[in-house]
Amino acid sequence: MRTRKLAAFAVSFFLLGTTGWSQQASPLSLGGAASTDDRVSTETDPQLTFQEYRLELSADARPSDSAKLHAEAWIRSAGLSPSTLPSTTSLFSAGSVSPVSLDLREAYFELNGFIFSNVDLKVGRQRIAWGAADTLNPTDSVNALDLSDPWDFGRHLGSDGFQLTVYAGTVQLTGVAVAQFTPAVLPTGSWANALMPQTVQMPTGLTLGTVTTTVTLPGLSLADSINAGLRIKSNLLGYDVSVSYLYGRQSLPVVDAVTITNGGLPVVNAAVTLVYPRQHVFGADLAGSIFAVGVWAEAAVFLPEKVTLTQDSSAIGGSALQTTALDSAPYLKYVVGGDYTFPGNIYVNAQFVHGLFQEAGTANLHDYFTLNLDWRLFDDKLKLSPLSFLLELGDYAVLAAPSITIHPVDNAELSIGFHWIQAASSSAYGALSGKNELFAHARYSF
Repeated sequence: MRTRKLAAFAVSFFLLGTTGWSQQASPLSLGGAASTDDRVSTETDPQLTFQEYRLELSADARPSDSAKLHAEAWIRSAGLSPSTLPSTTSLFSAGSVSPVSLDLREAYFELNGFIFSNVDLKVGRQRIAWGAADTLNPTDSVNALDLSDPWDFGRHLGSDGFQLTVYAGTVQLTGVAVAQFTPAVLPTGSWANALMPQTVQMPTGLTLGTVTTTVTLPGLSLADSINAGLRIKSNLLGYDVSVSYLYGRQSLPVVDAVTITNGGLPVVNAAVTLVYPRQHVFGADLAGSIFAVGVWAEAAVFLPEKVTLTQDSSAIGGSALQTTALDSAPYLKYVVGGDYTFPGNIYVNAQFVHGLFQEAGTANLHDYFTLNLDWRLFDDKLKLSPLSFLLELGDYAVLAAPSITIHPVDNAELSIGFHWIQAASSSAYGALSGKNELFAHARYSF
């Protein structure tokens, strides 16, 4: 039944161009892409580590010169491990054996000249992207993170809200408001250990058994759930510059309570509670060029709500201890980078990063260096990417993704590559060290 509904949605999505609605409006432009992504571990006994087959559908329409409508949806099949089937009866359900999900990424309308000629209004589910750096943007906090594919850095969810922009010469003043808080989509498996906070500190001599997790989401009142902010953008001396402020919440959770219970000593069980603290984010960014070199810089100051962690082990003869899970002291994240295309169509992009998206609090910020080198050959039919990595400085870690991409025909690309991870145990990526994989990716846009 679910699959039939998804198919009906896809058909309806594209038939918009032939309905009476489209005949009364401006032409409707339709597009999208079909893509595949398969990854296999390099262990002695290789295993499928990730799979996603995706159909992206997008539609844009202009019912009038002052109005625009946009929608984008993903229909995804992520594969299924037999161990995730809840029961034998699930084998009689196509939705269980071959699950498909529908993800509405964006659906909004935009009114140009709203009330006044220099005012635009955008309402609906939308991706509100702030910042000037490449992919890793500390000021980009309006939309929640989408970490379902941890190698797709920079992916965010859409947010249901309002965006009002006022133009005054070269100055743009944008206000945003999102009434409903949305948490980040978290990765699974080993990536969860790297990107999620450590939940339980085990006493010596004890073994952790069952862990149950409770997520405490903000209340439904606007005071609890609203994200709101302002951004001023302009051009100064040939550089695009902006400053911003956002009153919101972290989209990644923080542990605020752990209760230890007897699971048959030396085994203990733990009940963990996660919360999403408030934060104020003050940001600034600029982008431009120095001669032929593209340059950018972006910084954000975070003022977080303090979170106190209570770990109660009184049930096994211990006590309730309190520590600081997240300090309220302000902390700074920033990115500085640039790119340049050398003769021979060799493109280089490099960035220095202080504080990644999952890091919060002054004591938890690390320094990173990212480098991407692409060499395009044969009129862009072939792209070699031998250097594509993130290097953690200090606590050593390297996440590399060298690849080869070919474009056999227009709008099509085929890629093969290697995900390579080496990290010291002290690094946040220590749990991922050695979990390397081969990947194959195909995509056709239409």
